[in-house]
Order: sequence, then C-alpha cells, then structure tokens
Amino acid sequence: MAINVIRHTIAAIFLLLLALPTVKQYFFFNPGVRWLYILIFSFAASYFLTPFCRMAAIRINILDRPDWRKTHHDPTPLLGGLGVYLAFLLSLLFNNVFYPGMKILLLGASLILIVGLWDDIRPIPALLKFIIQVLISLMIISFGNIQLTFFYHTPFAPFINIPLTVLWIVGITNAMNFFDGLDGLATTMSIIIAAFLGVIAFKTDQPALGWFSVALAGSCMGFMPYNFRVGRPALLFLGDTGSTFLGFTLAGLAVLGRWSNTSHFVSLTAPIIIFSVLIFDMIYVNLSRIKNRLARNFFELLTCVNRDHLHHRLLLMGFKGKEAVFIIAVISACLGVSALIIMNQNIIEAILGLSQAVMILGLTVILMLKGREIIPKEGDRRVLRRRKEDYKAPDTM
Repeated sequence: MAINVIRHTIAAIFLLLLALPTVKQYFFFNPGVRWLYILIFSFAASYFLTPFCRMAAIRINILDRPDWRKTHHDPTPLLGGLGVYLAFLLSLLFNNVFYPGMKILLLGASLILIVGLWDDIRPIPALLKFIIQVLISLMIISFGNIQLTFFYHTPFAPFINIPLTVLWIVGITNAMNFFDGLDGLATTMSIIIAAFLGVIAFKTDQPALGWFSVALAGSCMGFMPYNFRVGRPALLFLGDTGSTFLGFTLAGLAVLGRWSNTSHFVSLTAPIIIFSVLIFDMIYVNLSRIKNRLARNFFELLTCVNRDHLHHRLLLMGFKGKEAVFIIAVISACLGVSALIIMNQNIIEAILGLSQAVMILGLTVILMLKGREIIPKEGDRRVLRRRKEDYKAPDTM
C-alpha cells in the first residue's frame, strides 16, 4: 500500500512539473519532440487518475461479475476507461492539438463513452445501443465531414461512402469491445493501432493527427500497470466505457486521416491492414455463428454471445491469458509493419507488404480453425442456455 501511495505521489508531482510552460517549451517543444511530451503527459495523467476511477467503481458497485463466458473469477471494478478518457482529454486540451474534424470526433467519442458508462451501470438492450452508435456515427459524418472516400464527384458517392463509413466506425467500435475479454488485450491492441497510425501520420505530414494518436497511446499505457499485471489479475477493467470509446476514436481517426500523399489506394488500404485483426475476428465470428445456427438473423447476431473469439480459441488451445495477449499483439504489430511497407510506393515492396499481411492473416485463420476443433460440439442455442443456467458466479469479492 505504501509503495502504491509513493508511486501515485510521484506521478502527481511529475504531472505538475509537466504542466509548467517553461518545462514544456524548453525540454520538449524547442528540441522538436512535442510528441514525446504528449506521450509522457498522457501516460502520467492516466497512471494518476486510474486509481480514483477504481475507487469510484467499488464505491458505487460498478463491477464486472464473472459468468460462463468470461475469463476472470472474481468481481472486478470497471470504469478504467474513464481514466483513459480523462487523461486523453487533458492531453489534447493542454497541447491544443485539434485539427479540422477532431473536435467533432472527440464529441462523438465522448457520447460513445457516456453510452458505454450507462451500459456498465445498467445494461442497455443491444439493439438500442447499436442504434445509438449509428446515430453518433452519422453525427460526426454530417458535422465533421468525417467519411471514407471510395468515390469522388459522382451523384451516387454519398450513398456508398456514408453507409461504408458507418459500417467501419460501428464495426470497429464493437470489435474492440469484443476484444476486451482478457487482461490488457483491448488496451494493447489500442496502443499498437494508435502507434502505427501515429507513425504514418508523421510520415505523411499530419502532425496533429500524430499527436492525437500519441495521446491515445500514452493514455492506454498509463492504464496498463493496473490492467495487465504479471502473475496477478487486473485491478480493474476498461468496461464498455473504455473499450467502445477506444474503438470509436481509433476508427474515426482512421477515417479522418490521409494515409498517403500520393496514392488513394494506399490511403484506404493502410488502415484496413492495421485494423485487420479486429476486422477479421468480427467477420469470422459472425459468419461462424450464422453457419452454426447460433444466430439466424442480424438481430440475433447483436445479442449472441459465446467463447469463440480469437483470444478464446487461443485459451482453448492451452495458452495462458498473458500468452494469448502476446500472440495477438505480435500478429497485430506485424500487420502494422506491413502497412508501413506499402507506404514506400515501390510496387515490389507494396506487393511484399500485402503478401506478408495475407500470410499473417492466414496464420490467424489456422489458429481460429485449430481452436474450433477443441470447442465442444454444442449443436445449438439450447446447449448455450444450459451452460449459462449451470454457471454459478462466486459471491465473494
């Protein structure tokens, strides 16, 4: 306990020092490493704020209780995502890194966070939550001009670009939420995705987008010591508050940026490769549920739950939770490197980069199929209902 107090006090002092204009200007801005200042500030802010979020979650009883499809064994506080959000927001405000469209994106992400907080406190029907996510996506498209541009200057362009943008944003938002199933997994994925988006942003002369990405990555890094602890369970989780906020923000950032100065194809392809683990998992799992008759239509897909995501299948293969996180992180990082390779515009390197991405996704398919072989043959929804009814969650803290 004393060590934790000391660490928390050091983080508070560090934040106060970073807030001094002289320190910021002399040590970071003048040498041209503003990104480093934002990274350190967001990390320290998140590290400082997260324990308060944990205490608030315990006090008002916002806990994630174990059930048949979850991997933790004891009720665990939520609201970790609130600390990440506040640290991210402070980093942006202290550094004034807003770019056209960023304020609307931040507003939309804030609304998503509120919906997630509501869902953590009192679960929202899946259909209602989906409708709200679609409406918020349409809001940032309308007021922030944040949309994918598959087609230009044609009468039918909005009828294709807008639905695809909504599909992208809502899909990534929920894919990140589904990945919040192991300690540190969603946070690690967010760090990797934000880091690669930031690198490409700086390479394409979009410093504001780079700083935005760095602030998000640093905020997640400050949360990690409480969520990903070696040999010990997490002290708190992101909750829907954090996972949906991270997914929505990263998805919107990918749409907002221009990821190549010369090639529209690369600009569209690079984010898809960076997000491809999330995209693949979402598509594969939904198709699998339809094929196995766990969901017969779109509305049942919204409410269908099972232990069939990539991280669940790795656990079934015998990997421990931390090992599964490491494997998925390495796959995601390798795909991010593939996205960097295709940025060079050399046709040979672009083909090699895309080939590497395809081979890595092929490896992911093998892992999913191997994990599927170990899943008991459940047959239909009746077995899932029986598993839910038989599970008894622990009563103790």
